Amino acid sequence: MKTDNKLKFGKGEIEKIAPPAQGRATYYDTVIPKLACRVTAAGSKTFYVIKRAGAAMAWVKLGAFRDMTVEQARNEAEKNLGEFAKGNNPAKAKREEKQKITLGQAFENYFDQHVKPKGVKTADDIRATWQRFIGTMPDEPAKKHGRKRQKHPAGVDWTNRKIDQIEKGEVRTLHAAIGATHSIMANRVIEILSAVYGRAIYLGYEGANPATGVEPYKENKRDRFIQANELPVFFTELANESSEDFKHFVLLSLLTGARRINVMSARWEDVNLDSAIWRIPDTNSKNGEPMILPLGAEAVQILRARLPDEGKPTSPWVFPADSATGHISPPKKRWQNLLQRCGIDNLRIHDLRRSLGSWQAITGASLVIIGKSLGHKSADATMIYARLNVDPVRASIGAATAAMMEAAGVKNSADVLPMKGKL
Repeated sequence: MKTDNKLKFGKGEIEKIAPPAQGRATYYDTVIPKLACRVTAAGSKTFYVIKRAGAAMAWVKLGAFRDMTVEQARNEAEKNLGEFAKGNNPAKAKREEKQKITLGQAFENYFDQHVKPKGVKTADDIRATWQRFIGTMPDEPAKKHGRKRQKHPAGVDWTNRKIDQIEKGEVRTLHAAIGATHSIMANRVIEILSAVYGRAIYLGYEGANPATGVEPYKENKRDRFIQANELPVFFTELANESSEDFKHFVLLSLLTGARRINVMSARWEDVNLDSAIWRIPDTNSKNGEPMILPLGAEAVQILRARLPDEGKPTSPWVFPADSATGHISPPKKRWQNLLQRCGIDNLRIHDLRRSLGSWQAITGASLVIIGKSLGHKSADATMIYARLNVDPVRASIGAATAAMMEAAGVKNSADVLPMKGKL
């Protein structure tokens, strides 16, 4: 590097500098001596501040000549030299800034290192939600019989922003904007964003999580399940279905209480019909652990009906389909058509799972048994069935009370009489 190339920088003077035959040449400004212009053999000319920082020389890139004027270069040089005077190193700060990951990269780290390895059942939903509300929406054609996916009106694209550039106020604003029309979804978006930052912090990010402290919208736990008066028409209309796949999918969802994704992606290798056991592997389990699910006689009968006459499956999937996954997708349209024919409102496919737990509670099963049946890891997930479990308990208490009253001579076994006086 030559150090004797000094001149008073100006537009004309910079333009007159001839490129070196090879390599690079460095010229210094006589007005601000630490301001330099590096010229390459290809003819590019770039402004730098060159300043000793400890035992090394720091090079702070300011900008390319013509994109940046000499006057602008001098102003930027003075700013950077001011930082050096304070004991800071702008070159180091720029390197650190360049090394900071973007929010999009943080999401991919979270998705690849946490979501997929942990077998989170909603992996596709998490990515779709991220794309629709926070990240970049890919320009993909609409799926068959579906609409082209679009960004939510309140959605943002923070993919290329540095992870430390997202402010708490922006996150709260996003939450409120989504919540104006979809309050529950607004909560899910913030949960995903918070998880992305949580993973980044685990990996060494030292900044704050801007999603913490966002007050979620109130959510009422859904307790819808198939009522007794809905069952006759539901089974009648289901029996009239033309699609065996759909019919069997609905029945297995109802009779096993398994999650929708578990039923759709069930593999024959995990089903033992002789033992009436279905092992749901960790790749589909919500809590990340395998689940051993006992099968009732009706569920076994349905599964046997899906096997060819020789009894050996021709596909690894219980519900094979010509799709990217190899198995069926959520049958949303057929489900809605079924409900319309039944005259049933506000029933979702996931409510089939809740229906099994609800009827278990109604028929006297304990919350522990219900939780075990549905693969709940925590007792909180099963508490929604507690009030349904009260009726069998009440009936038992009533029967015991009646027996005591009868034994005391207060009433006989057939009549209920008002109690007089004290026992």
